[in-house]
Amino acid sequence: MNILVFTNMYPYPEKPYYGIFVKEQAESLRQMGIGIDVLFVNGEISKFNYIKTFRQLFNKLSEKQYNIIHCHHTYCAFIATLLKKVPVILTFHEGEIFSGIGLIQRIKIYGLWKIVVFSTMFKKFVLSRVNYVISVTESLERIVQKDKLSVIPPGVNLSLFKPIAKNVARNKLKLPIGKRIILFPADPKKKGKRFDMAKQATEYLKKEGMDILFITLGDVKYADVPYYMNSADVVLFTSDYEASPMVIKEALACNVPIVSTDVGDIKWVIGDTKGCFICKRDANDVADKTKMALNYWKRTEGRKRIEQIELGSKQIASKIMRIYEQVLETYEKE
Repeated sequence: MNILVFTNMYPYPEKPYYGIFVKEQAESLRQMGIGIDVLFVNGEISKFNYIKTFRQLFNKLSEKQYNIIHCHHTYCAFIATLLKKVPVILTFHEGEIFSGIGLIQRIKIYGLWKIVVFSTMFKKFVLSRVNYVISVTESLERIVQKDKLSVIPPGVNLSLFKPIAKNVARNKLKLPIGKRIILFPADPKKKGKRFDMAKQATEYLKKEGMDILFITLGDVKYADVPYYMNSADVVLFTSDYEASPMVIKEALACNVPIVSTDVGDIKWVIGDTKGCFICKRDANDVADKTKMALNYWKRTEGRKRIEQIELGSKQIASKIMRIYEQVLETYEKE
């Protein structure tokens, strides 16, 4: 079986962590004996790259016989359905479609151009054209017919993200042993991650006399991320919208306490894991929940939760392979 993964999320030199879950998923599928090629369109550098990629996709399909095009993002799926030479599967990651953020707030925080990105009309159109949809959350059940939809979140690399002694992790990164460390697991420059709210909450705690070091994952090497996770007393995630964020699963796999807004599938992923808290989009509540997490004073059992809900990368790859087989069987009958 030959699969072409067509994605606008994939690591590249300037951002080696960008879309790493797509790369890891592709590698897990290769390990199961599936032929995987990747076509990456870097829309972050230039939106014109989508136009250029249409020709690249056409050439790929002319040079090699693929059984399925597996797309990550509706923009890629739209291009793939224009050619429609083989079945198209879309993994839908776009949490902004269900963000619940009002129009005025979108413009205020993200700017006018984000209205297009948040638009549901185009996304629904593309969803109706693909052969099958893998949603990373349950939110698409009212849009896509059930026989063409599976809910499969991206899996976490459990061999990479695992508990490491806090002092070992901090020594590796040259971080102070005695301070309480709060980790903001994202690039502070990304507005949707709401670094401003996390920073404000941390300042509240500092004013109460807490000796806190506030660090982020901006410009961090991917290989060092597990050490940052294990160095933290709490991982603080304050996004306005998400689908199925990897950093929450990674923090759970490292048994680190978490405070997060209720976005995407986070509440389900965390479950009833002690030491993990859901906060409101309010700096005061973020501060209160962060204080509770800091006062937990021990590791969580988040890794058990990840194993319980079968979110290891190998388990997820097995589920996706069964989808491939199902889609091919249906396509051949048609």
